[in-house]
Amino acid sequence: MDLIELLQRLALNDEHAVRLAIGAATAPRAGAALDGRTNALVQLAALLSLGAATCSCRVAVEVARTHGATDAELVGVLVAVAPALGGAGVVAAAPRLARAIDHDVEAWDAPPR
Repeated sequence: MDLIELLQRLALNDEHAVRLAIGAATAPRAGAALDGRTNALVQLAALLSLGAATCSCRVAVEVARTHGATDAELVGVLVAVAPALGGAGVVAAAPRLARAIDHDVEAWDAPPR
């Protein structure tokens, strides 16, 4: 894949291109002080905070799951960064995270009671 094609695929949120660009791997980077699971959860927190696309969040979710993270912990990441995001940020990030963990948000028409 040439550089222009890579840029185009990244701009279109092509999952393979995103994985290639960010070096998504199941092991933490050399010299990291965090274990793989914690590292993946922190990356997910950063992505949610930055407003990253669902595709990017999905990569972080998959890496975190590879290291044993549960859906409860993945949602806990959003709750943990909620004070920094504020109300609007949490509302915007919640459906992206839901899609990243393979939940059908289109079926949500009202809050659960």
